[in-house]
Amino acid sequence: AGLYELGGRTPAVATEPVPDEPADEVAAAEPAASGEPAEIVAAEPVAPIPDAADPYAPGPDGTYSAFPPIHDPPAVLDAAAEAKYPKHGLVTGQAVLVRERTEKDGRILGILRAGARVRADAALSFGGGCTKGWHGIYPAGWICLNAGLEISDTPPDDGAINIPKPNLDQPMPYEFWRVSHDGTPFFHRLPSFSEADAADAAAKLWIAANGRAPMPTNPAERPPEVPAVVKEYLNAGYYVTVAGEAMKSERKFLRTLRGVFARKYQLEQREGSSFTGIVLKGEEDLPIHWVVRETAMLRRSPEGGDLLNKIEGKVPERRSRYPFKRKVTIGTTQYYEDAEGLLMPAYAVGQSYKLRRPPGVGPEERWVHVDLSEQVLVAYQGDKPVFTTLVSTGKEPGMTPIGVHRLQSKHVATSMRDQPIEEDAYSIEDVPWTQYFHNSVALHGAFWHGGFGLVRSHGCVNLSPGDARWLFGFTEPHLPAGWHAMSPGAGTFGRGSAVVITE
Repeated sequence: AGLYELGGRTPAVATEPVPDEPADEVAAAEPAASGEPAEIVAAEPVAPIPDAADPYAPGPDGTYSAFPPIHDPPAVLDAAAEAKYPKHGLVTGQAVLVRERTEKDGRILGILRAGARVRADAALSFGGGCTKGWHGIYPAGWICLNAGLEISDTPPDDGAINIPKPNLDQPMPYEFWRVSHDGTPFFHRLPSFSEADAADAAAKLWIAANGRAPMPTNPAERPPEVPAVVKEYLNAGYYVTVAGEAMKSERKFLRTLRGVFARKYQLEQREGSSFTGIVLKGEEDLPIHWVVRETAMLRRSPEGGDLLNKIEGKVPERRSRYPFKRKVTIGTTQYYEDAEGLLMPAYAVGQSYKLRRPPGVGPEERWVHVDLSEQVLVAYQGDKPVFTTLVSTGKEPGMTPIGVHRLQSKHVATSMRDQPIEEDAYSIEDVPWTQYFHNSVALHGAFWHGGFGLVRSHGCVNLSPGDARWLFGFTEPHLPAGWHAMSPGAGTFGRGSAVVITE
């Protein structure tokens, strides 16, 4: 978004901060014959959330029936605020940074996307890095006019904005599509037949010489045969956010949220896993045991012996909950045992349990605990557990940092891209419900896999889209009305919820 402060009205492409996510998050945790996770291929969209439902009241099966709000209520300006912010503003830039002071290197308080409306002060202020000047906005911060901000005495008309707003009441805030062909060209505008053919030919030459190594996006560094209409090439397994569809010469194109075009047949829509965690009534609901690997139940033979026999037809479904009563050790292996004496290896079970509130977290604060060994998350209001679910964390020790952290920023969606070497390259536009808590490590929704309960990331805590949305509304603070992202602890905003990571 920092590029837009010098770029004027809505640009074609956005580049956002890039956290470290793995290529194998885009691949399947448990690949089918096609290499795609069954949860993505077969998943059904989650039903709309009723507006009147209570997000903190468990439904019949324990799951939530609504999402907590993510924004503060729209503010009613008092006389002093009306006098200080008399103007009406409309964000026209695709991503506009709100800074703490009138300097391009000032601390970032948040991000607004095209179509957002703000109240602004009347007079321009001038500072470093913004030739057109800055406007102060309510409730806090400054926006450079170069970034794309229209100011008037009355609310400006937003008819020229052609970017969809996120759907805040669904697990998936945008429409996500997976690139299905290596070397898929994305165009600045709708290409002609000859331009598309030239782009394809250039991609084939590159792949023949370089394999799946990403082609440079800088035109000066690309092969000369790449036509200028090409913005970039993406490989199979990358993801984009689609804003609309277009036709040219009887060919269907998809327009991304970044304003570039790709042929529709080279992308596939993804809905994400419909798995959800459960709302808790309190600590009496814990512990909860999740089946994370489908394996047959066992029984000792004879009773109390060390010989174990499989129980035919008794295979609990993965990601289901099972009423185990205790953990036992048989030989050198640990098992969970139910009331009937049936056993399951402990490695196939994730346990949600109650953790003592850590020092520095207040008795009424909202906080989150993630256990790396169990691959579970429990959310708390003070000492009361209110929600739990399965997650996927770093696949190697140290990737997800142990300790007590605080949320550093919250994004309705933010892009993650890394192209270091071929096998680790990935690109995912608008990863939903992202909450950074330690450098580039975040809690976020993962719509590209359904392997929750198993490790698979390079550090981030992956949640199902629905669970990530619920948690985004639960954690503190909420975003100011209309904002797309914000930095807790900055300006007038309270500090972020604690994220406690244990092993």
